Amino acid sequence: MSDEQDVTVEPTVEAVPEDKSAEYLAGWKRALADYDNLKKEQGRERVEMRAAATADAASRIIPVIDNFDTAVKFVPDGIDDKLKNWLMGILFVQTQLDEVLRQMGVEPFGEVGDPFDANLYDAVGERSDEKVAQNAIVEVVARGWKMGGKIVRPGKVIVNK
Repeated sequence: MSDEQDVTVEPTVEAVPEDKSAEYLAGWKRALADYDNLKKEQGRERVEMRAAATADAASRIIPVIDNFDTAVKFVPDGIDDKLKNWLMGILFVQTQLDEVLRQMGVEPFGEVGDPFDANLYDAVGERSDEKVAQNAIVEVVARGWKMGGKIVRPGKVIVNK
């Protein structure tokens, strides 16, 4: 027989010191705050990307609307009823494109009589007109477009001397 004794060792659980648990809690709170900040930043980036994509799409549609505006300026007088109906259809397409841009949050600006602002308009000419105030818009060559406070495309105007 041997002198072996049956020894059982019970595992001991060391208590986590109070300062360690406070340190873990602070680390967890920092990680949670970092995660919240990340979610907010991703939300802002999503909004910015959506706005950039909308402005890009609008900048591709605006020249088409400009062509419609120009074509409407040169509609001949005395067209027959058949051509008037065709013209009404074309004008309806123009209205639809305008409405699409408005639904995207893109609005036109620039009317005859508005004061000229170099931040909003490109002056493509000058003309004297007694009916309009000095340094005001006499003619809108191409409407300006903005989305919120950002200019998508400045208006092209003729200014009163």
